[in-house]
Amino acid sequence: MKDFVEEGLVTGELTVLVSLDVKGDFDAAWWHSILNGLKACGCPKNLYNLTKSYFSQRTVTLSTNSFRMKREVSKGCPQGSCCGQGFWNIQYNSLLNLKFTRRTKAVAFADDPVLTVRGETVSEVENFLKLELSKITAWSKSNKISNNEEKSKVILI
Repeated sequence: MKDFVEEGLVTGELTVLVSLDVKGDFDAAWWHSILNGLKACGCPKNLYNLTKSYFSQRTVTLSTNSFRMKREVSKGCPQGSCCGQGFWNIQYNSLLNLKFTRRTKAVAFADDPVLTVRGETVSEVENFLKLELSKITAWSKSNKISNNEEKSKVILI
């Protein structure tokens, strides 16, 4: 990303960085999407089946002094687990591999994507940014991910 921004500075282009904050972070990782990501990258069948088994019949329990509720869950990477970050990366790989224009660079820092868009004019940058954000919005909906607009940031360079 550093090289991409520097190249824009050298050519005199405007550059916008957009940092998106994911609501719920690792709790938002949808298992169906992770399993699809494993298939897409050619994961060996035994590891795929192990992961599928790991995700099956998982429950969460809420207990108080007088009440106990148990519910089956279908998303989230257990915090502190050795595989949580890897599962998150598998899901996010499909976001980073979206077909962005050559004016765009996407990377992820932990659980938050950063999008860098360059253009010669403000309106060109706005148009590219709208196009790329629409791709991310569609990806987010299909992967059951929500972004926290209040914590997301935009920086013009």
